[in-house]
Amino acid sequence: MRFDNIRLDKAYWILENFPAILVDVREKEEYQKFHLRGAVNIPYDELTEKDLNKETIYIFYCNNGMQSMRAARDCAMDGFQVYNVIGGLKGNEKDIDIT
Repeated sequence: MRFDNIRLDKAYWILENFPAILVDVREKEEYQKFHLRGAVNIPYDELTEKDLNKETIYIFYCNNGMQSMRAARDCAMDGFQVYNVIGGLKGNEKDIDIT
């Protein structure tokens, strides 16, 4: 399977219209400082330990989009429907709603 790179505004649209989860793949410390509203934290190194649901859409993001792209690639290869927020937090600053 493959994954798509999407902008943050499309990620919000998917979250509103489908059973999807926004996942921050940064380290816990980074997540605790700030994160996108509604995001859950599953650090990249812990993704394989989590029991993810193949019926759910996962939207991954990180600081610059690189680590989340690896997460999306890995999960897509395992049969999950996933998206990567291209550019991460830095590339989407104008659309960010943080907590």
